[in-house]
Amino acid sequence: MQRRRVGKALGTFTAATALLAIPVSGAQAYNPTGGTLYQLGGEPCLKGRGNCAVYPKSAQLPSGRLVASFEKSTVVTETGSADKQTLPVYKSDDDGTTWQPLSEVKAPAYLSTDPKYAKYTSNWTNPYLYALPQDVGDLKQGTLLLASVVSGDDYYYKEHKAADPDWIPSNDGDRKDMAIALYSSTDDGATWKVLNIVATGGWQGGSAGATGQNIANANTNKQVDPLWEPYLMVHKGKLVCYYSDENDYTGFDPTTGVPTLDPANDTAKDSLGQILVHKTWDGRSQWSNPVVDIAGLTQDMGGGKTEIGGGRPGMTNVVRTTDGKWLLTYEYWGGGANTRYRLADDPLKFYTGSPTGTGVNSLPVDTGSRTLSMGGSPVLIKLPGGRLVYNAAGSGSVWVNESGRSDGEWKEYQTTSQAGYSRNLTYVEDTGRVSILNNQGTSTLKFAEVDLGDSDGAYHQLVNRKTDQVIGTGNNSNDANLGNGDVPDVRLEAPGSAGDPDTQYWHIVTEPNGGKTLLNKSGGRAAAIWTGNATAGQKIGQWVDNSATGSWNLVKTDDGFYKLQSLKNPNLYLTGASAGAQLTLQNALTDGSQDWELVQ
Repeated sequence: MQRRRVGKALGTFTAATALLAIPVSGAQAYNPTGGTLYQLGGEPCLKGRGNCAVYPKSAQLPSGRLVASFEKSTVVTETGSADKQTLPVYKSDDDGTTWQPLSEVKAPAYLSTDPKYAKYTSNWTNPYLYALPQDVGDLKQGTLLLASVVSGDDYYYKEHKAADPDWIPSNDGDRKDMAIALYSSTDDGATWKVLNIVATGGWQGGSAGATGQNIANANTNKQVDPLWEPYLMVHKGKLVCYYSDENDYTGFDPTTGVPTLDPANDTAKDSLGQILVHKTWDGRSQWSNPVVDIAGLTQDMGGGKTEIGGGRPGMTNVVRTTDGKWLLTYEYWGGGANTRYRLADDPLKFYTGSPTGTGVNSLPVDTGSRTLSMGGSPVLIKLPGGRLVYNAAGSGSVWVNESGRSDGEWKEYQTTSQAGYSRNLTYVEDTGRVSILNNQGTSTLKFAEVDLGDSDGAYHQLVNRKTDQVIGTGNNSNDANLGNGDVPDVRLEAPGSAGDPDTQYWHIVTEPNGGKTLLNKSGGRAAAIWTGNATAGQKIGQWVDNSATGSWNLVKTDDGFYKLQSLKNPNLYLTGASAGAQLTLQNALTDGSQDWELVQ
């Protein structure tokens, strides 16, 4: 076996040996357990406190900076209402390990003197951040875009406060003039300008938390016509904005996909439905007409009129698969699976397929993995090399499609970020890991990062002195409770014997509190003490890295080998007792079973 040796081949370990530094994986900071991005204080809210701060989204810029934004619906002190509400923007210049406030994006009415923006006085919710991968019209590659839901004031809130100053809202209200606005920044998110209005709706009408219930007196026709959840991408030189649309449509052209707006959209009884649509823009002229992506069920409105949008499909995400298809995921509330997908040959022609799609729980999964999470608010991203990563509100796990194919198998991986609504995923170029933003508890936004394998930095084989075998996983790549029947799987193996060679390579990373963790190249899982109890005889298995301290001290012998000393119990060491044996913790031995050579 030819190999690049980090240590020497012969020698002994002495008890007095100091803990020595070795080349560890990359120079970036690493914080798998994360922290708090934002937590609501005692400020009054314009809606229920549980979703006063919600819907975090993030993106990475060409400079390497990560930016994030989220809805913060606290009462604006200056106006006592939603007027002058802004979207906060945070930054991370250390790959998502820490975050700091950066800027506030004002409503269009307060960023421009153009009268066409005057009615949009609140930059409210559903931010979507996107760094342009290429020039689009007059917009240059690398420009940071922000699409968000803007509105006028919340009349339901204003009317109730005027009637009773002690009234406290418990849910969504009724904002006027809802629309989706597009902003740009050319200085990494520090300053912003409004570019245009992508699409327009009408009254909020209590949607989505109290749809058709919390309606202001000023909304005389009791309309529920908001827009939500923009999603941006570039396709064939144009910017595409996907979004959720609660305007009332009677159908759509089966050839072009353009929906037909109900002539009585502003006055007739509202369907309370919602469809998924998109528009395109060349960066210079006007946005296109909307085109249907998911129409939902057809609803009988009486009097011979029907409208699409039943089941309220929402929250579009779109990626291209490695076999040339386009995969759209979304939530759906019309019965059956509440999180669904559609495949198409063209990302602008999803309307040619099923109006309701197929449940994500029907997608193929690896042995031991559960079906893809449901519960709504799905997020889907594509990693360099083609892997797809998915999560939804119903689980703290993510699912990885290694092949990236539309018919590929999905494998479940645990994360340190608990289940939650609108849990965002962003691939971080500098680390090769995935940054997760999540809403938890009462308007508390958390961040974390997860290693899913093949991340940045050096990988090593760890060769056992006694057996000349290496640390492997039995060809498993995900958490052993999922992929190995809840049995620890880290063991000695003959070099090169694994079907997946990456399972025999490991990052040595330094945790925030200084300890070391071994992360597997195949799936990013840690070689962890199976029960968490550092006692003699405990086995080692793959698990999500959920420790800020790490599991090991690296102790160098006087002849260049290393021992992996338990951080929790310094009397114990990582041990490979014999060829093919499971790794365990044992008291100090001198037979070479606890000596490891690092081979890169």
